[in-house]
Amino acid sequence: MQKGTDTVLEQTLKTGETSVVSEPRAAFPNDPMMPGIPLAVDPTAMQAMFSAELLRVSGAEYRIRECRLLRIRYRPREHCFVHYELDLVSVKTGPCEAVWLTGIIYPDERPRRRLKKLLAACIEEPASEGWHAFGPAFYLPAPHMLVQAFPCDRRLPSLPGIVSGMAAELEAGLVQTLGAGGWKITRQDIQTARYRALSGAVLRFSVEALEERNCQRKTQRSYVKVGRAGEGAREALLLQTLHAQAQATTQAFTFTRPVTYLEELSALIVEEAPGVSFEQAILDGDDIETASRKAAHGLAAFHLWSVQPPAAADAVIARTKVAGQYVSWACPALLGDVQAIADVAAAALARTQLRPAHLDLKPDHMFLDGERIVFIDLDTFGAADPVLDVATMLARLRAMPLRFGALPEHVELAARVFTEEYFAKVPRHWQSRLEINHAVAALQVASEFFRHQHPDWRDLVPAWILRARQAADASSW
Repeated sequence: MQKGTDTVLEQTLKTGETSVVSEPRAAFPNDPMMPGIPLAVDPTAMQAMFSAELLRVSGAEYRIRECRLLRIRYRPREHCFVHYELDLVSVKTGPCEAVWLTGIIYPDERPRRRLKKLLAACIEEPASEGWHAFGPAFYLPAPHMLVQAFPCDRRLPSLPGIVSGMAAELEAGLVQTLGAGGWKITRQDIQTARYRALSGAVLRFSVEALEERNCQRKTQRSYVKVGRAGEGAREALLLQTLHAQAQATTQAFTFTRPVTYLEELSALIVEEAPGVSFEQAILDGDDIETASRKAAHGLAAFHLWSVQPPAAADAVIARTKVAGQYVSWACPALLGDVQAIADVAAAALARTQLRPAHLDLKPDHMFLDGERIVFIDLDTFGAADPVLDVATMLARLRAMPLRFGALPEHVELAARVFTEEYFAKVPRHWQSRLEINHAVAALQVASEFFRHQHPDWRDLVPAWILRARQAADASSW
């Protein structure tokens, strides 16, 4: 791509103005079809409304110490989901566990209509801390919002029973993780590892069990992935196939082993990945060079693997466009830059030779187990440009100081060693595609800063889009 004059973004940053919203009426958070969005994304206003609801339901038993926005999912003129975390204090017991609420806004009457169904679905489920305070769900008229309290989720109806450990089918599945024998679970600890409202959840189960015939005791940890109906079955089959093929051919990498898929609960049980995550190795600062070298070698071997997954280039392009839409909504003045990045990326990604790729690679999606790498979260696995995995990893590495407080020098060392070692193991011409994939990855990270409501997103989004535009301009495409 030929470089031209400075973009709107570059001109703005040169003047020291990082607020690039030039058309307030079109900018986040305005949508004339859903006028309640400005309230929904104002944590101060929402804390006041949640406090009023809390007083109505629970009297003076609880109060809210803080309300935080965790995540936004938005589709113009269709819906807006806002995920909140509340710090509650009980007058009887003191601080409570954090409570998650999800606000759901539609441009029609669905928020009111769906409340009754949601309450009916949760009526026999054991109450969580949030339910004791708010009940499973309620309606707020000012933002025209249906609010569901975790683990109540209208698209994940089995979640309350799984979170409480009361789902009957779950125990039989967890027993399978213990191996042969007449095991009986005597104790279990359940922690929510990840929750994406109306999309999916991952729960970490630590169980203690007794083999009754020989009085043997065992402690086992596994993960339960709860999704929409049918989604887990596809992932279970994929993981089973990939794990078996990797083990049979003695690869430098493998995948977490699926234990069983529980169709009644739409839940997939997988073994815990052995070793330590690449992310944790960087945060700990222990032998980062060795960790980065192993990660690079494992990823290169994965990309050179002989399997032929379904083509996913179109899905990558679609996700890139969605990321651009979030950025354009948040900062309308970046629309031209976003469009330029998306156009160049689409042309490049559509022509590239396809290889196996993770397509959502993060430092916590790779585990170091001796000399072998273990990949987790293969939901997006497919055939695409493998260099996108490298660029995505590098972008998320460089976001670690902002997101997790990692030391910049540790991150830079990891990124340098990872890049050098990876490109020493793959065909030389692959490195020529790194810049355009840097652009795609930087656009994705920019959208994540906004969607996850990083406190500095108004500064970070334009800075990362500038990085993406520069990478796109520098690429041979």
